[in-house]
Amino acid sequence: MNRIEFTRAKTNLLAAMFLEGESPIEDYLKRSDEEQMRMFLKGLSKCDGVKIISAHQSGRAIDIYFMDPNTMQLCEPKRGWEFWHNYWEKKGGKPLIYLGPNKTKPDYPHFEG
Repeated sequence: MNRIEFTRAKTNLLAAMFLEGESPIEDYLKRSDEEQMRMFLKGLSKCDGVKIISAHQSGRAIDIYFMDPNTMQLCEPKRGWEFWHNYWEKKGGKPLIYLGPNKTKPDYPHFEG
């Protein structure tokens, strides 16, 4: 999936989320080499940005947060991760990756194309 195809699929995904009553916020669409290395050194990524390039560096990955509009706190999506995983795959994206705060390596929802 090239960057234009990814952007189209990402836009459709976010639009569908809003239509379903979600409150998604996207982050880290385009990550610099330096930011990627900082995240690698903090243990937040397997990609160092030099030897192993992240899809974020090419603008083909996003992190998505779901916010509770009443409390503005992070929350789980109303439709559930399995629903959005299946939706994203149907749009041609790679499998959804989610290592939430309860997992051994904290991360935020990550969508990659």
